[in-house]
Amino acid sequence: MRRLLVMLVVLSAAAPGVASAAEGLHSCAAAVDGKAASGRCEGRGSFRLVASCADGTTVDSSWLSISNGVATTKVRCRSNAAHAWIEQRQ
Repeated sequence: MRRLLVMLVVLSAAAPGVASAAEGLHSCAAAVDGKAASGRCEGRGSFRLVASCADGTTVDSSWLSISNGVATTKVRCRSNAAHAWIEQRQ
């Protein structure tokens, strides 16, 4: 009986953490391919894609807001895209 009680306490303590993690953005990814950069996020929140270009410039997308869904975006550099990353709005 004590073992069952300990398991229930551990499971109930873990549940709130799982729920709060699902409320934010997750599974975000960014990639570059030639002059283009693409990004995506799942969950709930706001994000934008930022890319640095080989010519030293940066480009960014507009802020995207999602609510329990998936959003994707893309930006283009005049030269090749060097790096891309996701910025999340707090």
